[in-house]
Amino acid sequence: MRDYALNRAMAAESIGTWIFTLFRNWRARRQMAALAKCDDRLLKELGIIRDDVIWAMQLPLSQNSQLALEGCAFMRARH
Repeated sequence: MRDYALNRAMAAESIGTWIFTLFRNWRARRQMAALAKCDDRLLKELGIIRDDVIWAMQLPLSQNSQLALEGCAFMRARH
């Protein structure tokens, strides 16, 4: 019985974590939408291009688009 209760608690915790992750990724995607409205000169100063922003916005909600965009900017700066 104890194992059953522990498994149920772990499952509830993982569902809560999953929902929090989806919400955090959704918020990051909304920030990407604000970036998409910026002009190309400002995006270039940030080290990204509009295509990167659009690509990040199209990622699944299970992935954090803000982190993906930062990775893109980092790789662009290296080359």
